[in-house]
Amino acid sequence: MASITLTPMRRRDIPEVMRIEHLCFSDPWEQAAFERETTNSFSRSLLARDATGQLLGYTIYWIAGPEYHVLNVATDPAARRTGVARRMMDHVLNEARREHADFVALEVRTGNVAAKKLYVDLGFRIIGTRRHYYRDGEDAEVMQLRMGT
Repeated sequence: MASITLTPMRRRDIPEVMRIEHLCFSDPWEQAAFERETTNSFSRSLLARDATGQLLGYTIYWIAGPEYHVLNVATDPAARRTGVARRMMDHVLNEARREHADFVALEVRTGNVAAKKLYVDLGFRIIGTRRHYYRDGEDAEVMQLRMGT
């Protein structure tokens, strides 16, 4: 993708984020959850926008001591397979390296083949399974990338 700008999510961005959240997830977060993340001291978020300012995607992650934990990565379906998610994840991983994190972890639906491929391409590996993790009963695979300090 030619031009993607990454900026922190602000409270005023949440209506746009909610639109993508509902397009991407069968069990979307509630608006209040996003509002909490904008004020949470250990939470970080990124919005990916194109040159016109159109929201293409977002990610939310926590910094908990030596761990970066990715909570949410979403790309507008119209912008998928254009490098948006990779660009956001590259930013998170570069920040984790700069901050000397030990590892980055995340959960991904077992059936989300595209996301798992991206994470494997970035160096993540599956370290476990959380049975019935999602509200609909689907399992989550726990993936981790050791930063190799």
